[in-house]
Amino acid sequence: MTMKKLDLKKSVAELVREYPELKEILAELGFKDIMKPAALQLMGRIMTLPRGAVVKGIPMEKIRATLEAKGFTLTGAEQQARQAMLREYIARLNGGEPLETVRADFVRHFEDVKAEEIAEAEQDLIKGGVPLKDVQRLCDVHSALFHDCSESESKEQEALRKTAEKTHAAAAAAALLTTDDLPEGHPLSLLRLENDALVRHLDAIHHEMVGAGDVAKLTGLIAGLNAVRSHYAKKEELLMPMLYDYGVTGPSQVMWGVDDEIKRELGVITKALKEDSESYPLYKGRIEPLCARIREMVFKEDRILFPLSLRYLTQEQWFMVYRDLFEMGMAFVDAETMPRWPEGEAWMKEQSAKDLKPELLEGKVKLPTGELTLKELQGILKLLDVDITFIDKDDILRYFLNEGKIFSRPLSALGREVYNCHPPEIIPVVRQLLLDFKAKKRTHMEIYRRIMGRPVGVRYAAVYDADGEYMGAVEFVQDYQKALDKFQK
Repeated sequence: MTMKKLDLKKSVAELVREYPELKEILAELGFKDIMKPAALQLMGRIMTLPRGAVVKGIPMEKIRATLEAKGFTLTGAEQQARQAMLREYIARLNGGEPLETVRADFVRHFEDVKAEEIAEAEQDLIKGGVPLKDVQRLCDVHSALFHDCSESESKEQEALRKTAEKTHAAAAAAALLTTDDLPEGHPLSLLRLENDALVRHLDAIHHEMVGAGDVAKLTGLIAGLNAVRSHYAKKEELLMPMLYDYGVTGPSQVMWGVDDEIKRELGVITKALKEDSESYPLYKGRIEPLCARIREMVFKEDRILFPLSLRYLTQEQWFMVYRDLFEMGMAFVDAETMPRWPEGEAWMKEQSAKDLKPELLEGKVKLPTGELTLKELQGILKLLDVDITFIDKDDILRYFLNEGKIFSRPLSALGREVYNCHPPEIIPVVRQLLLDFKAKKRTHMEIYRRIMGRPVGVRYAAVYDADGEYMGAVEFVQDYQKALDKFQK
């Protein structure tokens, strides 16, 4: 039997063009949806077999065994070798070896590898059981690889451009874009403007630290640096969940974990300087490395997260991101002066018209104690100074009210598993809470703590129907500062 080679780095569409008989084989394996002509034209251009296996939940070993039985040989084993080397780097870091030494070896051995391939390797490490915190340590290692790659990048861009010219495919065209090619007002253009302003803010902090050092001014600059939380929230709640839908989870999990480390350290330093600005000398040695990590994250977003997002997100999804971006608030820049995206504005206007159709507001919600029109109910809910989030029995986020605005709530989160809306380290806690609600081991949980200096209460409650069947869970988040102020008068 003549063996036919399948390169796992190629897209499904490319493989099917090369071997038409693959369509039937892949359909039998469970790829029925993507084998439809329209889906193959769109998703097949960007989906590889390994990514598709993750999305569809099909074991890669099953795919490999089936294809080999049909006379195919799967290539791309070099990924396993890369994983072995990455594991070695993690072990060296955990053993106390200096970061710069490990980074030098990384650059030497991975100089011809794209950022996306490294991200995929890290994702496979996580799936293979390597603790997320260990993989996060690689985040500061691999960013150095891409600080000097303009020549190879330009060659790759040229190749992608030629592909797009031949196929006229929207997906291929999106893959070749850089953030410099995007129109003003595009979500990634706006996020880059935030990053540019963030870097200027970091420059100001550096200037104060190396100069005479006005402690009061420096304390204010450190406090202002907390706006990075808003920037991170937008990438974590708008871009990362959509990448999850395409099976691209590793880069997001690693970045999110590093973001959380940055925010925790920033919170400690901010609180200390606010309480006693004279303690600055004690924290100077922590401020410099913190600022360095934030600068590195700016670079990683530009070279890893943003290109990955351009490669996968559809035009409709970019419209959704644009809609939520301003609602979540801009960081380090004035939202009023930010350029608008005409196509996004047109889409939002069209969606608003759909949402306000008169027939949708004429019905009534009948309750045991009375009835309300949908318009009346909507008006009442908007008066509640509280955030409400409802997750259905299948752990899908179905509704939220964000009038309290304690946490950001993008509309694009609707319809997603609740686990994709939380930092990786919190997911096990959320999962266990919902399991307890379903098993009726407990029906509620309350947490009261200070968030950014304000007293906030977070209450979780299970929702059951009249027969005691679990329908979902609701979260209430409320800022109690106004109430406390009233009691203190």
